[in-house]
Amino acid sequence: MRRNSDWQFSSDVARKTIKHLQDMGADQVEAFCLATRTTEVTIRNSEIFGENEVEDIGVSFRTATPDKRVGFACTNIVNTEKDVLEAGKKALSIARLSPSVSDFTLPIKLKMPTARGLFDEAVVNATVEDAVDVACRLIKSVEDVDRRITAKAGQVSFSHARRSVVNSFGVDAESEETRVFAYVYGSGSQGAEITPSCLDFEMKRNLHLDPENIGNTVGRLVLSQFNPKPVDSFEGTVIFEPNAVSNQLFEALSNALNGENVAAGSSPWTKKLDEPVASETLNVADNGLLEGGFASRDFDDEGFPSRKTDVISRGKLNSFLLDATSANKLKMTDTGNGSRFVEQSDMASQIIGGGYKAKPTVHPSNLMIMPGGKTKDDLIAEVDNGILVGEMAGFVQAGSGLISAQLIRAHYIKNGTLQHPIKGAMISGVAFDWFKQVDAVANDLKQSFNSVVPSIRVRNVKIIGSR
Repeated sequence: MRRNSDWQFSSDVARKTIKHLQDMGADQVEAFCLATRTTEVTIRNSEIFGENEVEDIGVSFRTATPDKRVGFACTNIVNTEKDVLEAGKKALSIARLSPSVSDFTLPIKLKMPTARGLFDEAVVNATVEDAVDVACRLIKSVEDVDRRITAKAGQVSFSHARRSVVNSFGVDAESEETRVFAYVYGSGSQGAEITPSCLDFEMKRNLHLDPENIGNTVGRLVLSQFNPKPVDSFEGTVIFEPNAVSNQLFEALSNALNGENVAAGSSPWTKKLDEPVASETLNVADNGLLEGGFASRDFDDEGFPSRKTDVISRGKLNSFLLDATSANKLKMTDTGNGSRFVEQSDMASQIIGGGYKAKPTVHPSNLMIMPGGKTKDDLIAEVDNGILVGEMAGFVQAGSGLISAQLIRAHYIKNGTLQHPIKGAMISGVAFDWFKQVDAVANDLKQSFNSVVPSIRVRNVKIIGSR
């Protein structure tokens, strides 16, 4: 990272600004600093479409007055002490004009753990040419599977970040991390038929990518989508592969566990602590210390130490996911899930840079559905009548968990055997009912942004056919 001097300067000035804001009457003050260097290469229609290397650095402040009025401000202008101080003063000015947040609090200083496997010097030294090489290998490996297949879109991203949190309660934590991300979409065509786009990806903290495996997987998925057939509507067994689990099902799960939703009474599990909320087959943990985990970290974005939290054990709800304020409001222990997550449509931008522009909210770190002892093929072999869902498109209704999703990539299962890809079908139900209907979990764990999930099998699901 070329701007080492800027990083050290902004960090030092942020500490000074905290003391200055306290002298001005602030009761609680937090400074969050983030510096990133990101190298990205994009793929479009079998070609390298763009190459980019971006550096970003910024500081944000949260302040609270004695009567718990909270303000937030940030800046990416960190060249002078005055620039940083002005951002802090702005946060305090906003606080004085804001309504009171009675349960607001910042974390106190605690001993920090060390999450292993989060930094690789090779990523720091990687070049745009290295990213281009990975992207070219992705394209080639997808299209070498079959001449009918095209690499439609993709991205390779290398990121190096430094992050620090300092507050008026003595928290003073700093970390240095790397992330590597590669994905590619492929689709196939023969005659008038065009397959759905199929995706595979790898998310790592080091440069040990396997673009050939990613590309070959996408190629095989595309080939499996030729000659789809419609199915009748029926109620049957559904096996959700990891990509499907990590989208709609993950969203419903994380929303229900979110301490902010629990405190607001909008989670369906608000009053379910220590009660069954899922099948006894389901065990779920949030592990911010998972070795090499894509969302692992020594401390969360409020400076609270990361930890492993067992949220569901044999179907029973043990814990919610909390940041400092939601924990204070619920009179529970902070779980280290305060995250400055910036919602963006671009996959890589969701986790690279920009965090200083956002106030912390509750998000999972590595939310993991614990693997079972069977393979995905074992799960398929035990299904008399059902479907295998690889990808689906649809939204989860907040609160209710209602899902109505189009099947993008799915296969019909009959008597334990995959029959054919499915054309034009949908799936409908309530995610919280599905969690109770899980009867098997596979061992094919896959890491996504902040989830680590396997395939899961759910009984008695409504499939809406197009025939």
